[in-house]
Amino acid sequence: MLSARLLRRQLLSSARCPPSALRQLHAAPKEKLFDKILVANRGEIAVRVMRTCKKLGIKTVAVYSEPDVNSVAVRMADEAVCVGPAPSSQSYLSIPKIVEAVKATGAQAVHPGYGFLSENKDFCEALEAIGVAFIGPGHEAIQAMGDKIESKQCQYDPRLPREIDTPDEAVKVAQEIGYPVMIKASAGGGGKGMRVAYNDEEVRMGYRLSKEEAASSFGDDRMFLEKFIEDPRHIEIQLIADSHGNVVALPERECSIQRRNQKVIEEAPSVLLDPETRLAMGKQAAMLARKVGYVSAGTVEFLCDKHKNFYFLEMNTRLQVEHPVTELISKVDLVEQMIRVAAGHELPKELVKGPVKIHGWAMESRVYAEDPLRGFLPSIGRLLQYEEPAHLPGVRVDSGVNEGSDISMFYDPMISKLITYGKDRPEALNRMKTALDNYVIRGPGNNVSFLQDVYRHPRFVSGKITTKFIEEEYPDGFDGVKLTAPEVEDLRVVGAIMHLKKAMASSQISGRIQSTPAEGFGSFDSLNEDELEFISNQAGVVPRLRAIAPGLSSKDLIALAERNDLKNLGAQLSVSIDGPFGESKPVVVVEVEVENKRHRTETATLALVDNKWHVVGNVDWSLNGPLFKASYAKQDGAADQPLASQMLQTLPEGFRLQFHGAVHDVVVRNELEAAYGKHMQPKPEVDTSNLLLCPMPGMLISVAVEVGQDVELGQELAVVEAMKMQNVLRSEKRGVIKSIKRAAGDSLKVDEIILEYE
Repeated sequence: MLSARLLRRQLLSSARCPPSALRQLHAAPKEKLFDKILVANRGEIAVRVMRTCKKLGIKTVAVYSEPDVNSVAVRMADEAVCVGPAPSSQSYLSIPKIVEAVKATGAQAVHPGYGFLSENKDFCEALEAIGVAFIGPGHEAIQAMGDKIESKQCQYDPRLPREIDTPDEAVKVAQEIGYPVMIKASAGGGGKGMRVAYNDEEVRMGYRLSKEEAASSFGDDRMFLEKFIEDPRHIEIQLIADSHGNVVALPERECSIQRRNQKVIEEAPSVLLDPETRLAMGKQAAMLARKVGYVSAGTVEFLCDKHKNFYFLEMNTRLQVEHPVTELISKVDLVEQMIRVAAGHELPKELVKGPVKIHGWAMESRVYAEDPLRGFLPSIGRLLQYEEPAHLPGVRVDSGVNEGSDISMFYDPMISKLITYGKDRPEALNRMKTALDNYVIRGPGNNVSFLQDVYRHPRFVSGKITTKFIEEEYPDGFDGVKLTAPEVEDLRVVGAIMHLKKAMASSQISGRIQSTPAEGFGSFDSLNEDELEFISNQAGVVPRLRAIAPGLSSKDLIALAERNDLKNLGAQLSVSIDGPFGESKPVVVVEVEVENKRHRTETATLALVDNKWHVVGNVDWSLNGPLFKASYAKQDGAADQPLASQMLQTLPEGFRLQFHGAVHDVVVRNELEAAYGKHMQPKPEVDTSNLLLCPMPGMLISVAVEVGQDVELGQELAVVEAMKMQNVLRSEKRGVIKSIKRAAGDSLKVDEIILEYE
């Protein structure tokens, strides 16, 4: 368990980026700010706000619900106050309890983060009534722009949209507008309380589910409908305004990669925009802010078509989840400027004179506790192993968890935000891929593999994306990352090296490593003595040689291997992908010691697959550790690229590895073991086709069928609530209900049986 002091030090230094990206605009040395700020939120945003407060020398107060008592935010804060049990309505959404915490601790200001009470005008007014600063806009601006209905009326025709009170009224309005329509909660955000409907039936169901989600998540179930624009890009402008009349529009960010209207990947700037469109969008956003006397950070969201026409969507009167990408390309600490503005200070002159220049490119991945192979259903549990890749160049991680933290069913399933920065889009993208490869998360399911697949997709790489990207490219859901043939070769090499490292460790323990002629590896008499000499047979595991010439590159080693016919001298292995019954190929492995230019000895592993040599150096892997790292070169590819693979599980004859997001069982055998393995038969799979299994941990809200009832394909069977989202479980076949195993109100585990067909 980390000490509180060590944990704080780790948290304060966890957002590493290139120095140029960190030279941000800071408060003047002698400015009077606040002595103590209460953060009315949880998780990563609470930690994010506290980090800036620490930098400014401001003490912090955390509020927490009972399940969050040991959270990172609570341990990082100077003070912490429990505000109630797990349900948000009794804790994080309870204005009286949070106001009481403010009074009890003497906090001079409150930062609401995002979600919860961040756009609640009643909360803002309650703080104003006791003389405490709300680090955000005033209640008038929240009323005008934070309310999705009123903001539309402020921007456009006051006749549209209007509040919808019943499902029948929703159908009537949808027919008037014309399908498709978007059903939205007035207080909504984060994809909650939102549904797209293409017909009357979908409107009725979408209205019911969205209204229930809105009431549960925001305490406000008001709904409205608007026309749904198909195939748009979602681009937003970050604003920061002070009470002295200054409004600054920062460079845009694009949030088009969405699933169920929930943003998944964001980047800044946008591939689509040119300087003229960027300037026009910024001007319109700033004009809207001035119209309502807006103060603090806020975001104006637009939908853009392929012709760069843009349409106002809504304004969020709070700090956005995706604010880090804007911070990195604009060199502005938005939380710091929010605090300064709330204390009555003007924005820095460098910002106000504008326009704000774009510095490089940034991308953000929302890492969620969800299972992408089960329709992205929420996952819960303890983080048994957790290693963030914040040490890598150009990588920032905003999180509120550490190893041992629990992901609860009561709150949003976000684990962290992984952000990368580069001089341009390709560099930011490559750094993101590397960071995801190095991100270790064990315990609850997570969406890292899906994120990796998106970043590999040619359409994303080209920047030709819309808000329908996931819907169009994954119409049947996500079924795992598909490795290319060269990547499968790489995976075989990784598996072979891990197998040999483990075997050599066993030999060292038993004292069997020798420096005698190799047995079972062929004759080494053919080696060119001017190039290579034999060192050890590593107890029959793998031969080790020494290169005579110093300073050899990876390409030099490959040429040396070919000249000395090492393919007939190395360890002969058989490596199967996807278990012992998967496709098997021979892999030949030899180790070579090389003296580098600094006169230090390094060991490179040469592996031959499909008659192509691979050179793996700088191997960093502790035996049975979760992360294998190395540098990598191929006979027909670029030299010395970073390589990372994760070991998910040790198997009797190999390893379960995650490689570029793909999970495969890699079985490594010698030639004799491989020959015996051909006679084994696979185990039959268990048939669950007559069962409805719960796909996620959660609460059974309702069962829509009875025993003996005939059901059709696609018919609603049950509703399960998890992470404040209601998930409808539908029949995947026609049939008759034989038995119902669980009842409404029951807590369910993953794969627990809900009902059975005849």
